[in-house]
Amino acid sequence: MQLLDFFSKESRPPKSQIIFTALVSGLANGYLLMIMNDAAASVGRNEDLQMQNFFLFFADLLLLIYTRQYSLKQAIVIAENAIDRVRIRITNKLRQTELAFIETTGHAAIFTRITQDASLISESAIILINACQQMIVVVICLLYIAWLSIPGFIVTGIVIVLSIFMYLYNSRYINKQLHEASTKEADFFTGIDSILMGFKEIKINHKKNNALFDHIKIISKEAKDIKVATGLNFVIDLMFAQTAFFIVCAVIIFALPILTFINANEVVGITVAVLFLFGPLSTVVGALPIFGRANVAVENLYSLEAEIDLASKPLRNTPIEIPEFTSLELEQVNFCYHDTSNSSTFGIGPINLKINQGETVFIVGGNGSGKSTLVKLITGLYFPASGALYFNNQPLEEADYCHYREMYSSIFADFHLFESLYGVDDIDQKRMTELLSTMKLEKKTGFKNNRFSNTDLSTGQRKRLAYIAAMMENKQIYVFDEWAADQDPEFRKYFYEVLLKDLKQQGKTIIAVSHDDRYFSVADKIIKLESGVIVN
Repeated sequence: MQLLDFFSKESRPPKSQIIFTALVSGLANGYLLMIMNDAAASVGRNEDLQMQNFFLFFADLLLLIYTRQYSLKQAIVIAENAIDRVRIRITNKLRQTELAFIETTGHAAIFTRITQDASLISESAIILINACQQMIVVVICLLYIAWLSIPGFIVTGIVIVLSIFMYLYNSRYINKQLHEASTKEADFFTGIDSILMGFKEIKINHKKNNALFDHIKIISKEAKDIKVATGLNFVIDLMFAQTAFFIVCAVIIFALPILTFINANEVVGITVAVLFLFGPLSTVVGALPIFGRANVAVENLYSLEAEIDLASKPLRNTPIEIPEFTSLELEQVNFCYHDTSNSSTFGIGPINLKINQGETVFIVGGNGSGKSTLVKLITGLYFPASGALYFNNQPLEEADYCHYREMYSSIFADFHLFESLYGVDDIDQKRMTELLSTMKLEKKTGFKNNRFSNTDLSTGQRKRLAYIAAMMENKQIYVFDEWAADQDPEFRKYFYEVLLKDLKQQGKTIIAVSHDDRYFSVADKIIKLESGVIVN
């Protein structure tokens, strides 16, 4: 079972102690049945035996409470340790994978596996331990029934075997349905993400809004239908087990006295044992759907990790060193996007260009011309499909990219603004105050305890805050992807005529994606793209 293997592999639990306490808990639970049956049989006949059973009952109950509490507590610790270990490991690998993998897989699919699937595994741990304890009770009850009557044991055993066989017969189909439901759930979350990320666009386009919602409804209905079908299969299994046990009670009460020699006390004892058995067995059967979903969740987590491993590129196991930048050259570089069927959707190239230290380079062109793709190639976020990058006149290998990327500080068109300045040591508070004033943000936000006090700003203000964060990083090359597009005319002019010139005077290399042709004179070099190729 994947779930048991998962806990064993990821948490390294104290197996012997857990197995021992679970066994003792199950035995104590089963022994309660024998005490109660013995006490019921001696009512009004043997007061000493009644008193003995009374003390045995409470001693056994205390033992049951202690061992069950210990085993369930350990289940929580084991589950959370395992989940924490896997989530941190996957997160660590995720941050080291490539942008193309993130874009292809999708945020929703990744988020669903790390959060929803992990939570399901966590919740299943207590149910797993409890079900194991109840299985021990089931075994003890069966042994007790065998001690009372072999025919009664055979009848009960046949019903249990049939129930197990039916579950195993359906489990393969059920697991397939659970996988399909999990995929549909990820698609549903992708739809919700589209609403949140594209809220402005759908708010001003009624047809787009309705079409997106109709698509989400279709996905939701498909997920619901699969989960309902899966649930019905579990219900069939559960109802079969419940009905079968009532039939067992009827056979024991009505048929066994006719078919074999059995007295009334034995009939009562077997019936009580079967009814006592019904509770633990229902717990086990009721836990099976959760185990099925948890097993699928384990497979989802491990498949995500395997996909990340497969998409990751080998990196040299050496400390990150930031090289000194003198030149970058792209020679016959091509790159192409692919859809899920691996068909080409859009590409750029062949690209030939050279950027020298201290230059201000503008990348211009219409929408969809490939400007952002070229920026991602230059910054090392994409690997070229063909051609080569030469850094300081040396060919750039994929294993060198982790060092190469360290030269850049970038503000992309779809940038993310971090509240804290992660990775920036010894922050100059005076410099920060000056930058906030320069960007006219001193009344909008502050900086304390290594974080901005407020990032709930307009897009233009957020870009200015991102600019401040980039300045504090003090990198050699700055990339601005349409930074001025959301600024007012005053700040747009200030960006081109003051900020960029100041960076150039500091010896920084600047790569800016721009549509502002009135400021093209600021650039040392202009790279114009059309349909993915340089035209000037």
